[in-house]
Amino acid sequence: MTLKQHLLATGAVVAVMSPFAAFAELSSFTAGSILIDVDHYLFYILRSGRYDVAGMFRYFRGVDSNLANIPYLGVCIFHTVEFFLLVAVAGFFFPLFKPLLYGLLFHMLLDIADLVRLKCPFIRAYSLVEHLIRRKAGGYPFF
Repeated sequence: MTLKQHLLATGAVVAVMSPFAAFAELSSFTAGSILIDVDHYLFYILRSGRYDVAGMFRYFRGVDSNLANIPYLGVCIFHTVEFFLLVAVAGFFFPLFKPLLYGLLFHMLLDIADLVRLKCPFIRAYSLVEHLIRRKAGGYPFF
């Protein structure tokens, strides 16, 4: 999904949640839903050596247009089960990590639905362990 689509979907959910949640919780949910994609930017920096955000979007548009030819896209570190478990554990100690986790999960549901729509739900690894097993496949591995 595009950043614009994620922003629109997150805004709609936050609007529905707003009568039932505090501003801090809504902000935490929004941060989880949007900032999860920072790992794409970090990968772009490592891969290209450039820091321009517009270039990152151009780079990933090129990847997205080639999905049919890529057997394995790789792993996005903030999109993994391990990262989600880390945030869930933090939620036991810091209450604002719970809505952050819900935002991460919401984002992942949107991503998975989009990948199912594109008929490639298993093109990326959802776990670091899975990535270690699959990383020898062709494509654009993230690590």
